[in-house]
Amino acid sequence: MRWLLPCVLAAVLAACGMRFAYSHLDWLLPWYLSDYVTLDRDQRNLLDARLADRLAWHCRQQLGPYAELLRRVEADLRRGRIEAAELDAHLTRAESLWRELMVAITPDARALLESLSDEQTAELAAAFRRRNRDAREDFLDGSPAELRERQVERMEKRLRPWLGRLQPDQRRLIEQWSDALTLSTAQWLAQRERWQANLLATLGQRRQPAVFEARLRPLLVSPDAGWPADYRARVAHNRSQTVALLAGLLNSATPGQREQLFGEIDAWARQFELRACAPAALPAQAAARP
Repeated sequence: MRWLLPCVLAAVLAACGMRFAYSHLDWLLPWYLSDYVTLDRDQRNLLDARLADRLAWHCRQQLGPYAELLRRVEADLRRGRIEAAELDAHLTRAESLWRELMVAITPDARALLESLSDEQTAELAAAFRRRNRDAREDFLDGSPAELRERQVERMEKRLRPWLGRLQPDQRRLIEQWSDALTLSTAQWLAQRERWQANLLATLGQRRQPAVFEARLRPLLVSPDAGWPADYRARVAHNRSQTVALLAGLLNSATPGQREQLFGEIDAWARQFELRACAPAALPAQAAARP
């Protein structure tokens, strides 16, 4: 069941246009720690227990809002033409739900990460290096024209479940979007490696609980806090370009594409509505308080 949290986020962020911003970050590392590090039995039991608690919280607190957000996106799209500002508002709401989740899992992350041995920390560092090498091969190897074509193809692939096969004019919109981006993949990878290095340095303080918690929380809750001003401006520019692209694609969607899009949004919203749990009831005395 550990796939549920990132899967839910993927659906909401994709519907709002920004699944792509999070697709290669390590912020959900606590739930995927066993993909990076060989856990012992006690650690696996701890992971399972923490995940069960977090899924229960997620069910009570977030699945309902996710469904509501998707229904609002669908309603705006059904009205006809949608503006980039409307999509941006939905994206902002999705990002706020993401931050709520990261705040909620911080205690779980602390419990899991502070249990790592020195050998496991070294294993985590090696896993980071291996994944970074793979990312460089995937995103940096090739001529500028080849890299641009791969970027366009990745975007098409991400959009296909929602819109189906794109029209030639829609592909041209994606090509124009790719040309307008100002953030290089090399810069993105450098920031990713910086985050990983900060996490590894923080793990070096895990035997000092107060220091460890103080350093870990901002890494998970505000991973962008240390971005240089130039990098932050480029990210904002690229976000604006991506939202504008999505508005253009949605407004140019064929009847068949719109039917597929609404079907996909409705399917996810229904899943969230069916899985959402009622909020835990307050004790009678607390409920009676003014």
